[in-house]
Amino acid sequence: MRDLASAIDQREGGFLFGIIKNDAGVTKTLEVGCALGLSSLHICWALRGRPGAKHVIIDPFQYETWHGLGVQHLQEAGVDFYELIQVKSEFALPRILEGNEGQFDFIFVDGWHTFDHTLLDCFYATRLLRVGGYLVIDDVTMPAVRDVVSFVKAYPCYEQHGWVGQEGITPSWKGKLAKRLGLPNSERLAIVQMVALKKIAEDARDWDWHTA
Repeated sequence: MRDLASAIDQREGGFLFGIIKNDAGVTKTLEVGCALGLSSLHICWALRGRPGAKHVIIDPFQYETWHGLGVQHLQEAGVDFYELIQVKSEFALPRILEGNEGQFDFIFVDGWHTFDHTLLDCFYATRLLRVGGYLVIDDVTMPAVRDVVSFVKAYPCYEQHGWVGQEGITPSWKGKLAKRLGLPNSERLAIVQMVALKKIAEDARDWDWHTA
């Protein structure tokens, strides 16, 4: 197997692995963005041996940009329960949603990192997840992604399950105070690389729901 160079570091990979490994109910997973396949390997390794395990990968650039190395690494690791969809997520996700609402246990969003693309991925992920499922978002240090996380965290159907912090960054006194008081604060999110939200209820927001 080739050496893997990826933005997914050891702590983040362990975080993904741990969520799935510690919840035996997770069997159907989905990932937006594969690249060299390091996140896919951690997800699929945690799923190993579970009846009905299936991992869906959305990556339109897997062969064009990454030369197929992500899926090659999965094959070399003996993973045979994945499906690669080589279509942009804004097209793939609504197609998957039709007939699969509430059918996924774990969704990892690590695709195109503009605000609108990330929000769109999270919108469809929320519809695709069952109650009790997990939404994990990577690269929260990026301002656009951080804004999406701040917004989605406010959904009544989610609670924060955990996060991976960036080494070498210390929160400001405002962030420390907000943490002590249990308040949401964008400066606290600035030290987070990856965040996991757990869906604790159906998304029953009314048409005029809004949060500042």
